[in-house]
Amino acid sequence: MDTQLALCTFEQSERLKKAGFDWETFPYVYVVKNYTNWGEDHYVGDLVTNPSSDTSKYISAPTVELALQWFEDVKGFKYNLQNNVNAGCWITPVFKGKYFAAIYAKNSKQAKSILLDELLTLIEEEKK
Repeated sequence: MDTQLALCTFEQSERLKKAGFDWETFPYVYVVKNYTNWGEDHYVGDLVTNPSSDTSKYISAPTVELALQWFEDVKGFKYNLQNNVNAGCWITPVFKGKYFAAIYAKNSKQAKSILLDELLTLIEEEKK
């Protein structure tokens, strides 16, 4: 059983930053500007664990769990997770008192990543 926490993708991290996510996730960051550090080239979207001191070149690379915790603490989001080893995982999201359709996936990591994408879409639609 894989117990390692999954990092948000580069795209999810960009969307989180636009949504207001500002929690520090050092040492995990994504590159947003190409640069060379100690003779090593880094390109947009690279995951690095030894960032330079110029923070304008990076965005936070949180775990999906941390991003969902931010949604709970800052945005008031809640969810109910039902995990069945044989049948998969269901998550029922609740946001601003409204229940949304349950999300199904093979495992909780996948379900939580899908949930994060759905929440980011909700936030982006609210801003329109």
